[in-house]
Amino acid sequence: MKGQIAQSKAELRSLEKGYIPSRPVCDNRYDLIIDTSKELLKLQVKYADGKPSSSKGSVIVKLAYEDRQKKVYTYQKNEVDGLLVYIPKIDKICFFNTDMFIGKRNLCIRIEKPDNNQKRGVIFVKDYLW
Repeated sequence: MKGQIAQSKAELRSLEKGYIPSRPVCDNRYDLIIDTSKELLKLQVKYADGKPSSSKGSVIVKLAYEDRQKKVYTYQKNEVDGLLVYIPKIDKICFFNTDMFIGKRNLCIRIEKPDNNQKRGVIFVKDYLW
Protein backbone atom coordinates (compact mmCIF):
# COMPACT_ATOMS: atom_id res chain seq x y z
CA MET A 1 0.00 0.00 0.00
CA LYS A 2 2.81 2.45 0.89
CA GLY A 3 4.55 1.89 -2.43
CA GLN A 4 1.33 2.63 -4.28
CA ILE A 5 0.88 5.87 -2.32
CA ALA A 6 4.43 6.96 -3.22
CA GLN A 7 3.83 6.04 -6.87
CA SER A 8 0.59 8.04 -7.02
CA LYS A 9 2.21 11.07 -5.34
CA ALA A 10 5.11 10.91 -7.82
CA GLU A 11 2.74 10.72 -10.77
CA LEU A 12 0.71 13.67 -9.49
CA ARG A 13 3.85 15.74 -8.92
CA SER A 14 5.06 14.85 -12.43
CA LEU A 15 1.83 16.18 -13.90
CA GLU A 16 2.10 19.35 -11.78
CA LYS A 17 5.58 19.91 -13.24
CA GLY A 18 4.22 19.47 -16.79
CA TYR A 19 5.74 16.02 -17.33
CA ILE A 20 3.99 12.92 -18.64
CA PRO A 21 4.27 9.94 -16.26
CA SER A 22 4.01 6.34 -17.48
CA ARG A 23 4.28 2.98 -15.76
CA PRO A 24 6.17 -0.01 -17.13
CA VAL A 25 3.84 -2.91 -18.00
CA CYS A 26 6.02 -5.56 -16.34
CA ASP A 27 8.22 -5.82 -13.24
CA ASN A 28 11.40 -3.85 -13.63
CA ARG A 29 14.08 -2.09 -11.60
CA TYR A 30 12.28 1.21 -12.17
CA ASP A 31 8.72 2.13 -11.22
CA LEU A 32 8.00 5.18 -13.35
CA ILE A 33 8.94 6.66 -16.69
CA ILE A 34 8.81 10.44 -16.94
CA ASP A 35 8.64 12.21 -20.29
CA THR A 36 10.04 15.71 -19.73
CA SER A 37 9.66 16.52 -23.47
CA LYS A 38 13.47 16.58 -23.64
CA GLU A 39 14.16 13.08 -22.36
CA LEU A 40 12.63 9.92 -20.92
CA LEU A 41 13.74 9.15 -17.36
CA LYS A 42 13.50 5.73 -15.73
CA LEU A 43 12.84 6.43 -12.05
CA GLN A 44 12.66 4.27 -8.96
CA VAL A 45 10.02 5.45 -6.47
CA LYS A 46 10.33 4.90 -2.71
CA TYR A 47 8.16 5.61 0.35
CA ALA A 48 10.38 6.83 3.19
CA ASP A 49 9.13 6.42 6.72
CA GLY A 50 11.97 4.33 8.13
CA LYS A 51 13.58 5.81 11.20
CA PRO A 52 17.31 5.46 11.84
CA SER A 53 18.25 4.18 15.27
CA SER A 54 20.98 6.76 15.76
CA SER A 55 19.26 10.06 15.07
CA LYS A 56 15.97 11.89 15.21
CA GLY A 57 14.66 14.21 12.51
CA SER A 58 15.61 11.99 9.58
CA VAL A 59 14.27 9.07 7.56
CA ILE A 60 15.96 6.05 6.06
CA VAL A 61 15.27 4.86 2.52
CA LYS A 62 16.09 1.20 1.96
CA LEU A 63 17.70 0.75 -1.45
CA ALA A 64 19.14 -2.78 -1.37
CA TYR A 65 17.56 -6.18 -1.28
CA GLU A 66 18.97 -9.55 -0.32
CA ASP A 67 18.17 -12.81 -2.06
CA ARG A 68 17.83 -16.23 -0.42
CA GLN A 69 21.55 -16.88 -0.82
CA LYS A 70 22.24 -13.64 1.13
CA LYS A 71 23.59 -11.86 -1.97
CA VAL A 72 22.91 -8.12 -1.69
CA TYR A 73 21.69 -6.19 -4.73
CA THR A 74 21.91 -2.41 -5.06
CA TYR A 75 20.88 -0.17 -7.94
CA GLN A 76 23.31 0.11 -10.85
CA LYS A 77 23.72 3.07 -13.20
CA ASN A 78 22.33 1.24 -16.25
CA GLU A 79 19.08 0.33 -14.41
CA VAL A 80 17.67 3.73 -13.41
CA ASP A 81 18.14 7.43 -14.14
CA GLY A 82 17.03 8.74 -10.77
CA LEU A 83 15.24 8.16 -7.50
CA LEU A 84 12.04 9.79 -6.29
CA VAL A 85 11.44 9.53 -2.55
CA TYR A 86 8.07 10.35 -1.04
CA ILE A 87 8.34 11.44 2.60
CA PRO A 88 4.87 11.22 4.19
CA LYS A 89 5.91 13.05 7.36
CA ILE A 90 6.21 16.27 5.33
CA ASP A 91 4.13 15.20 2.29
CA LYS A 92 6.97 16.06 -0.12
CA ILE A 93 8.96 14.31 -2.83
CA CYS A 94 12.72 14.49 -3.27
CA PHE A 95 14.63 13.71 -6.47
CA PHE A 96 18.09 12.17 -6.35
CA ASN A 97 20.49 11.74 -9.26
CA THR A 98 22.20 8.39 -9.61
CA ASP A 99 25.46 9.62 -8.05
CA MET A 100 23.59 9.95 -4.74
CA PHE A 101 22.38 6.35 -4.45
CA ILE A 102 24.00 3.94 -6.95
CA GLY A 103 25.66 1.06 -5.11
CA LYS A 104 24.31 2.14 -1.70
CA ARG A 105 22.22 0.02 0.66
CA ASN A 106 20.25 2.95 2.05
CA LEU A 107 19.97 6.69 2.12
CA CYS A 108 19.47 8.82 5.23
CA ILE A 109 17.53 12.00 4.52
CA ARG A 110 17.51 14.76 7.09
CA ILE A 111 14.14 16.48 7.65
CA GLU A 112 15.15 18.56 10.67
CA LYS A 113 18.37 20.38 11.45
CA PRO A 114 20.80 18.18 13.44
CA ASP A 115 21.25 19.07 17.12
CA ASN A 116 25.02 19.30 16.58
CA ASN A 117 24.61 21.57 13.49
CA GLN A 118 26.49 19.09 11.30
CA LYS A 119 26.33 19.96 7.60
CA ARG A 120 29.09 17.98 5.93
CA GLY A 121 27.87 14.69 4.46
CA VAL A 122 24.26 15.36 5.45
CA ILE A 123 21.46 15.01 2.89
CA PHE A 124 18.93 17.73 3.68
CA VAL A 125 15.39 17.42 2.31
CA LYS A 126 15.30 21.10 1.33
CA ASP A 127 18.18 20.60 -1.13
CA TYR A 128 16.42 17.85 -3.09
CA LEU A 129 12.75 18.85 -3.16
CA TRP A 130 11.13 18.06 -6.51
